[in-house]
Amino acid sequence: MEFTPRGGRTAAPDTQTTQAPSHPHPGGRRKHIDWVAKTVRFELFIVIVGSALLLSAVSLWLATGNYKNAESEQVNTKEDQAVFLTNSQVYFGKVTDLNSKFVVLNDVFYIENQQNTASQSKDTTNNTNYTLRKLGATELHAPENRMVINRDQVTFWENLKDSGQVVTKIKEYNKNPSAANQQSSSPSPTPSASQSTTPNKP
Repeated sequence: MEFTPRGGRTAAPDTQTTQAPSHPHPGGRRKHIDWVAKTVRFELFIVIVGSALLLSAVSLWLATGNYKNAESEQVNTKEDQAVFLTNSQVYFGKVTDLNSKFVVLNDVFYIENQQNTASQSKDTTNNTNYTLRKLGATELHAPENRMVINRDQVTFWENLKDSGQVVTKIKEYNKNPSAANQQSSSPSPTPSASQSTTPNKP
């Protein structure tokens, strides 16, 4: 005697196939490349390198002094100039070059002063003689009439008017070089040491 399952249904075999395990990609996991960040870093690198090259070029340009700065444009080439040094010496002439390293002065003159003291019974008079000298005319080492002055030694410089005494003397010297000594005296009386400054008693 056979017994069949209720409902006349037979159990269907389990046909569900098991899912095969997934295998990783042979090349490994792909990395996400941030192209925006790479582009920004590259542009920043270009800017830094370009700025460094530009600064180097400007520094070299300034160091060589081969440029026409605003100060050199103030030189009046039709007039003479006076160059004042840190040692209180003053030179007169034509500034032909002016840059951050040196000042070139041509047709150079300078003033030499000699002080003579004349003693009298009551007063002592000091006479100061100012002599205009042309560079290279009287010096023993016979320099050329041209000076290259270190810029660190220059306090300031200025253009001279043709009506000034120094320029007038320079023109007279150039017309008559034999008159080498152009002198002017300036007496300055000083009290004698023997003169009493104490009021006399009555």
